Amino acid sequence: MKTRTVIILLVITPLIFILCSLKVSGCIYNVRDIGFVNIVPNPYRLYCYIQNDTPEKIITTFKQTSYATFLDSNIEVEIINIDQKKNHPAMEYFHFWEIKSSPAAILISPEGRSLVLPISVPNKAFKETLRPALENVVSSSIREKILEHIVKAYCVVLLIEGKETLENKRAYKIITSAAQKITRIMGQLPKRIEEPPLIIVITQEKASKEKILLWSLNTDGYQVNEPHVAVIYGRGRRIGPLLKGKQITSKSLLSLLPIIGLSCDCGLDKKWMTGSLIPLRWDKKMQSDVVKFLGFDAENPMVKTEMSNIMSFDFFTQKEDIGSARSLEDILAEYSEDIIGFESEQEKAKVSPAKYRKLTSSESAHSKSGLKLKIIFLISGFIVFLVLAGGIFILLRARKKLF
Repeated sequence: MKTRTVIILLVITPLIFILCSLKVSGCIYNVRDIGFVNIVPNPYRLYCYIQNDTPEKIITTFKQTSYATFLDSNIEVEIINIDQKKNHPAMEYFHFWEIKSSPAAILISPEGRSLVLPISVPNKAFKETLRPALENVVSSSIREKILEHIVKAYCVVLLIEGKETLENKRAYKIITSAAQKITRIMGQLPKRIEEPPLIIVITQEKASKEKILLWSLNTDGYQVNEPHVAVIYGRGRRIGPLLKGKQITSKSLLSLLPIIGLSCDCGLDKKWMTGSLIPLRWDKKMQSDVVKFLGFDAENPMVKTEMSNIMSFDFFTQKEDIGSARSLEDILAEYSEDIIGFESEQEKAKVSPAKYRKLTSSESAHSKSGLKLKIIFLISGFIVFLVLAGGIFILLRARKKLF
């Protein structure tokens, strides 16, 4: 009887060890990580309208130019012949803008807002006007600066200046103070983030060159009368609402910024993780930088599957609006309770090892993702299991010989 009890204990102990090891490290992803994974494709759409008599050369030029321009971007292109597809859903936009000639192009946001692009200008060659019009959709000086820092920075805080100098200064002071508070607590977060929040200012002079970016942020045209603030993270994703004028307060910003650094299993409303995107180009270099600095491959199907599971959870935390935003201390206090409780819903890390080994630099070797800890526990548990299993086998054989 004693022998049987010993055998049962020897089998159960390593199994408990392995199961506990899966829970101890918690979820290896934070909200910021979620923003880098294209879980639910919800791109911008560009419709090009042509007619039966549109020259083939123009159609070919549009196809070639749009393909080269929007490769690796979040823009999907479709050519619509208005003579043949009169009932196409996109014809609604064509009629709304009262377009009288073709070729014409309309950009549609994921929310359904539309913008006419100047791809065809009288007395100018189509090829000359098409290329810059399409390039402006995915690229601008501000978006290039965002892409330069977005992978390493905690987030990017965009300040779109209004016409009043004092209001602009007030908004900038509030943003700077909030960013400094986030910088001070970054070391307490479970994952290392290379750089603090980056503040980018779009002045009134620059606004005219950032028309599509500002349109994508849902501003009222590029002539902004009062300051606006947008918090961008991940793959060009906005978190929370666009703050305008008097809404720009320390309280409102500190209800948004801390969320980015929180663990994805800390009971947050998933709506905070699926904000609207800005139109941009996300090429292979950007993907490589994600692997290098974040420690996982955002394009790996297993990573997408795991994060899709995270996003499918039902979160029961009620979210306050901007008027009742919580303080930084309240959010961090809640977060501390969650990590002490080890309430992880995700039990296995899904990464691309080959790509990770190739691209990870020594800078990210000390990442606090918890992945290494989990692997060590699993391997240790497996080794203990093998050793004990071998011991059980020897014990059974010895018992047979005795009886």
